[in-house]
Amino acid sequence: MIYPQTFAAEVSKNIDAIGKYGCLAMCYLYCVGIRGNETEYIRILSDCMNKGILDNECTVLNASRFLEYVTGKRYEVTKEQFNDLKKVKCYPVHYVYNGRDHWVVVENGKIVFNSLINSQCVTKGKPDTKENTRVIKLAR
Repeated sequence: MIYPQTFAAEVSKNIDAIGKYGCLAMCYLYCVGIRGNETEYIRILSDCMNKGILDNECTVLNASRFLEYVTGKRYEVTKEQFNDLKKVKCYPVHYVYNGRDHWVVVENGKIVFNSLINSQCVTKGKPDTKENTRVIKLAR
């Protein structure tokens, strides 16, 4: 059985935080092959917020735990610096501009996923200068 009213109530209390701060979590979903529609992303992130896997601002508290929860597989996530984004293989990359930041997925130097239709961090900014990338690998 489905409970659309309950679903709507859960989503609506989290929707503002997801819209403002959900970019990294969405990038993680994209990188592990979850490429559903907007509603699916919001449902997953809202569920994770309700369970404390993401905080109330949709911050990824523990990337490995988050990815294991949504996929059932164990992942290792490390922070790394890439000076040449052409070497990046489908990882979240942190962009900054004018005191703001945003995460997108880069593959072979090109942005392949951006959760925003228009991000000044991407169009006017640049990748940050330290640990700008999250490298995701299946755990052994």
